[in-house]
Amino acid sequence: MTATFQIPLDIPDVHILSTRSGEKGEFILEVESSLNATTCRRCGREITEFHGYDQPILLRHLPVFGRDVWIEIRPKRYRCPHCDDHPTTTQRLSWHEPRSPHTKAFDAWLVSMLGNSTVSDVSRRCHVGHDAVEGAVNRCIRAKVDWADYTQLRTLGIDEIALKKGHKDFVAIITTLDKNDQVCVLAILPNRLKETVVTFLNSIPAHLKATVKRVCCDMHEGYSNAIKETLPHAHIVVDRFHVAQYYNKAVDNLRKETLTTLKKNLPEDIYQQYCQGMLWPFRHHFWSLDAEQQAQVSHFLGYAPELKQAWLLRHELTATFMKYQTKAEAKQQLDAWKQKVTESGLSCFDKFLTLLETWQDSITNYFEDRHTSGFVEGLNNKLKVIKRRCYGLLDVKRFFQQIQIDLRFARGQSFA
Repeated sequence: MTATFQIPLDIPDVHILSTRSGEKGEFILEVESSLNATTCRRCGREITEFHGYDQPILLRHLPVFGRDVWIEIRPKRYRCPHCDDHPTTTQRLSWHEPRSPHTKAFDAWLVSMLGNSTVSDVSRRCHVGHDAVEGAVNRCIRAKVDWADYTQLRTLGIDEIALKKGHKDFVAIITTLDKNDQVCVLAILPNRLKETVVTFLNSIPAHLKATVKRVCCDMHEGYSNAIKETLPHAHIVVDRFHVAQYYNKAVDNLRKETLTTLKKNLPEDIYQQYCQGMLWPFRHHFWSLDAEQQAQVSHFLGYAPELKQAWLLRHELTATFMKYQTKAEAKQQLDAWKQKVTESGLSCFDKFLTLLETWQDSITNYFEDRHTSGFVEGLNNKLKVIKRRCYGLLDVKRFFQQIQIDLRFARGQSFA
């Protein structure tokens, strides 16, 4: 005798009529609904007058032991005695979406397979067509945010990535943090124009708008103007790491100019011993270097007094951002730092000083709760991985769906 055991079908309101194997070894289960009523498609009342069966349909279901499973069912039809011409209605079942070739369980399984994968890969592995996978995604994953999922929006983040590298084809990413400080994507906008951002921010329900306390972003005027227009009560927090990029770049440009001069003026052996190979020790914080690297940097800066002055000013500004202090105290320190730069006569910080003058209020908002765009930047890396994995993903709606899938997959959340 062949040993057997039972596996629950996990489909409600049906009983199995028969089972058979298909030509390719698949299981085909003929089932019938155990419900004896449905809702009239016209008047919405429950009807129980049986009017026969529709043509049988085959629905793909979850595989068992590597073998495909199909559900065969003849949907019941019922006649409405309440409407004038007594129309008939086909019974709808909770485990199947009308016009779908799959059960809802199979749709959810297909979508779960898309986590950290691609439509083409899932299509090959699960023996379904490309369109079947796309259809499952559209039935399980919304193409835009459902505001009913949120009770408050404390922190928003706005940033952009390029869909096509080198083409400046930017899309804006709008994110938030949930109550567990996990990143949630609210939208992927087709561009980063102010008008586009304003339209989305205005689409946020009023009761959620009122809960926004801050918006973290970079120094893009389109974003800041859109926030001021639509969320005037929210603080704009310019990310401190974006700020650091600007003043670090200013000092690094001076380093390159200084090295060019030193190479011309110093003996070759001195230049090779104390100036070459200083890129990364110079860029790192002095306090993060070991004793040998600190000595190397000190020797190098001994030959470049002006560069040393800029290097010290850079470290002083970094220390300001690392210090826990109030916004007012931070403003005083930034003003004092700007005065030192002016008195130093250094020109490498000229552009940064102009930027600091324009954005100082938004930059110092960081010191109120020490929020940054770190959660946005981390998500952007994930989006770039998705883009590379899918060999380019130019449809922003499909992009939105894929990031929702990957985030749920990473958190072990259900797709049903």
